[in-house]
Amino acid sequence: MASCGMREYIRYLCQHKMIDAICTTTGGIEEDIMKCMAPCYIGDFNLDGATLRERGLNRIGNLIVPNKNYALLEKWFLPIV
Repeated sequence: MASCGMREYIRYLCQHKMIDAICTTTGGIEEDIMKCMAPCYIGDFNLDGATLRERGLNRIGNLIVPNKNYALLEKWFLPIV
């Protein structure tokens, strides 16, 4: 949910003690691993995906991820599987 734009809502609910627990999966773990391997950038939810793609960038919510980050993830992960 954090990658799809719900990050601030989740933060607000936690900060104001409006929830008792958070249940999560590893559905976006590849994004977290990529964030540790190379820089990502904060962008905007309204950026045009096609324009970004032409520049070698990808948008995950408001997070901008360069193509090279995906290549680094594959290089690290493929030997494991």
